[in-house]
Amino acid sequence: MKYIAKMMLALLASVSLIAPAYAWDFKASGSMEATFNSTSYKKTKSGNSVSAGGFDSDGGAIVLSSSHSEGDKSVTFKYTADWDNNMDQLINVSGTSKVGKWTGSASVEYDIQDSGASAQGGADKGGISLTDGTMTIKLGEHGHLANQNVSTNSSAGASKTMESSDYDGGIGAMVGSFHGVSYGQKLSDAMAFTVAYQNSGQANDLLGGMDWIDGETAAYGGSGFGVSLSLAAGPASIGATVGSASTKDNSGAGGSLKTTASAMGLGVKIDMGDMKPFISFGSNTIKGDSTSSERSHGGIEAGLTMAMGSDTIIVYVGNLDEKNGANDEPTKYTMLELGYNTTVGPASLKLGYGSRTTADSDGASSTSSADGYEDGGTYSDIDVTMSMSF
Repeated sequence: MKYIAKMMLALLASVSLIAPAYAWDFKASGSMEATFNSTSYKKTKSGNSVSAGGFDSDGGAIVLSSSHSEGDKSVTFKYTADWDNNMDQLINVSGTSKVGKWTGSASVEYDIQDSGASAQGGADKGGISLTDGTMTIKLGEHGHLANQNVSTNSSAGASKTMESSDYDGGIGAMVGSFHGVSYGQKLSDAMAFTVAYQNSGQANDLLGGMDWIDGETAAYGGSGFGVSLSLAAGPASIGATVGSASTKDNSGAGGSLKTTASAMGLGVKIDMGDMKPFISFGSNTIKGDSTSSERSHGGIEAGLTMAMGSDTIIVYVGNLDEKNGANDEPTKYTMLELGYNTTVGPASLKLGYGSRTTADSDGASSTSSADGYEDGGTYSDIDVTMSMSF
């Protein structure tokens, strides 16, 4: 793997040397983040309060990229190296091409990891997107549907996301990247919609965000359908997504196991000049047919951002309910964050405060996220983050 990394660096260096002759643009970028963090938490109502935190830092990814345009075609080559307990290396080539009124785009990406981690397996997965500016057709693996989360959080870590084995996103529709086809249509400057259909043998995947929970094996696949709508109404921007999906036996053996899932997300942003309120809502349910198991994730977030010159104030409140089991009482999280973002010369500075409380009438958390907080658990966080890109 080290040899491959060296070869990639040598290739990029070669590209940079011959760039003037072939009109290739070469770029290198990186970032660094330094933080001070102070947290206080109790896992249970009767538990001891624990304080933690201090100063820390984290280097961002090193990105080497080169791009080239000629006529109606463009291509970008990117090599990314990032350390996150192991060396992650990504090679990506993306391109666009226009013929007549149609513009097509696609990308190919390979994940090269060090010898201590599992390398990318299976075939090269991806998709193709075609648009004429009014309608858009996507085939393959894409984020066909919008999650519709429009919330803005502070740098404090009090908010919680909705989580499954292959999904970790803000409150909204639990949809992600999946293999399928979608058709998007721009009806006017103020309205557009997208319809998407999933039908694949990809394991443990319903609309890219929801899991199988009825004991299905690899012989099963999934199918689903969803619609996303975007609408501008005066100063308000409104987005909504609804979708449903279920598993099916692809082996021909007539297996009776079945997971059904439904997703709904709504996001509203209002542009009032310096003040921009927002609301994000999500309701998602997953049910197993034979096991009578059930999971649900639902909640609402609201708040606003307020511009003060080049600075920004953030106010955020949220509620998230998570349920794991047909007879489980949901675990309820109540969240609050306040933030202030500014700049100091070339660096950005973020100040954040957040708090979160947990309630569960069962007496203990049994959610799929398994974060360890039980009834009466509390969490608070003060965060100072300075970052700079170069």
